[in-house]
Amino acid sequence: MHVTDPSEVIVPKTFLRLLFSLALPISLQIFLTSSMAVIDMLMIGRLHDAAVAAVGIANQFVFIFFVIQFGVHSGVAIFTAQYWGKKDLSRIHQLSGLGILVGFVIGFVFAGAALCFPGTVIALFSSDADVVRLGAEYLGIVGVTFIPFCITFSFMTNMRSMGFAGVPLLSSFVAVVVNIVLNYCLIFGNFGFPAMGVKGAAIGTCTAKLLETGLLTAIIHLKPYPLAAPIKKMFSFDFAFVKRVTATCWPVFLNEFFWVTGVSIYKLVYARMGTEAIAAANIVATLEEFLFVPFFGIFHAGSILIGNSIGAKRYERAFAYGKFMLLTQLPMALGAGLVLILCRHFILGLYNISTAAYDNAYYLMLTTGLIFWTKTTNFTTIVSVFRGGGDTKFGFLIDLSGVWCIGVPMAFFGAFVFHWPVYGVMALIALEEMFKLMVGLPRFFSKKWIRNLVADPQISPENNP
Repeated sequence: MHVTDPSEVIVPKTFLRLLFSLALPISLQIFLTSSMAVIDMLMIGRLHDAAVAAVGIANQFVFIFFVIQFGVHSGVAIFTAQYWGKKDLSRIHQLSGLGILVGFVIGFVFAGAALCFPGTVIALFSSDADVVRLGAEYLGIVGVTFIPFCITFSFMTNMRSMGFAGVPLLSSFVAVVVNIVLNYCLIFGNFGFPAMGVKGAAIGTCTAKLLETGLLTAIIHLKPYPLAAPIKKMFSFDFAFVKRVTATCWPVFLNEFFWVTGVSIYKLVYARMGTEAIAAANIVATLEEFLFVPFFGIFHAGSILIGNSIGAKRYERAFAYGKFMLLTQLPMALGAGLVLILCRHFILGLYNISTAAYDNAYYLMLTTGLIFWTKTTNFTTIVSVFRGGGDTKFGFLIDLSGVWCIGVPMAFFGAFVFHWPVYGVMALIALEEMFKLMVGLPRFFSKKWIRNLVADPQISPENNP
């Protein structure tokens, strides 16, 4: 590794300015998207434990869909960021079309399961008849959004990678406002609407997400933004291009697939520990996702800056960006974990849940707050830096090993051998984060993750730079 240009030497102030100019709109947009699940859980939380458990389980299936879509489109976005640094707009259009095509295939599978077998899906996670009935009702409606949301996901990730993070922010803002209004009307029967409970929450979420897809598509093509292109141009890619993109993207897809499958097994274990345990786990998982929002902005923005730098052949700058990201997120993560621990009484007071669910959630929040910094650090290295740098296979192997060799076995041992409470099981699962920490940081400092994927095809990424 060598410095090829004196301009690659950067100072933290310059990096932070660039980082947060991208991170702020991305964080706000993710905040708005995540708030839909939080809003649903808070409003449904005013009903009863079964409703909270049902919506949480249904949203776990939605979460699996989103994570797999994220794996597809974040893999494509690695190339988008580097091609944007190279100023190759034609390839970016082809990447957009390729991502949508693959997303549709996955969307059809998940939509088919949600619309045709919702009860079977929910029954995998709970044997409580009320939970299965309510969860199937919710999932059977929300499943309508899976196919159109593939377009939203593609446009959203590619626009971010090109630096236009404010556009998805606008469409998400409108969607959240619509979701809040419809939930308020349909869950509790306000303004003359019927009180539909869980079904009302599903209709509100479904309507908001469909509106978001249409609005984002319209904004991109009416201005038009650089991502806008005729359908024929978006699908003009050849086999050689698909093969090149797939070689880097398949580890990202498998990474997300095996990771989210492992996380789903954690939820399955919690569900088998009782309705109070899964209700508490769902509440805390939603809070943790909400807590991650500002960090997701930093992760995505840093990955974009790293990809842009590598595409422009500024390799030392890419490494410096990664280092500053690690230093920036750590104090923020420690502070966020502390806030979660200190605010437990206040937050849980917003839910109408049983004493057992309250106690489980109280200690789950303590466990989550203590280990939060390890998750953000691992996300920085594996998802943000390694992927942004083009080193997708190593990140895949770390996550695969951590989840399936440590996390999943610990979940079963804690729940069914040691018979620990749900927060004790979560503490055991956290050992996977320590493993990923010990393996990921040395890889980062080795600089082996820096790969130029958009250089001359004859140049092997393994030999570059």
